[in-house]
Amino acid sequence: MFAEPLLRAQERAMKSKSPVRKFLWRKRVWFESTFALSVMEPWERTMVLIVFFIIWALTAIAAYRALPGTLHFWTKRMDFYLHGNETTRLSSFADMSIAHSSL
Repeated sequence: MFAEPLLRAQERAMKSKSPVRKFLWRKRVWFESTFALSVMEPWERTMVLIVFFIIWALTAIAAYRALPGTLHFWTKRMDFYLHGNETTRLSSFADMSIAHSSL
């Protein structure tokens, strides 16, 4: 009963000449078999997919909000470890600009 739509979709995917359709079919079967969605009832499948979507959305929002600041922080740390104290480096640039302006 539950496998009938899946089998009809498989027949359509295998008869199709489109490699994209076959690729998407393989990914769908992989996803459904990995998380055992094919043996769940429709309401269980819907609940699991909603939970996955909420987790994915919260992770994407957290990455969007936190990743730029984190990358900036690690870039500054890497710069410090590679080039030493950033205040001495900035002051040496200031000394060079003063020397060039006096010429």
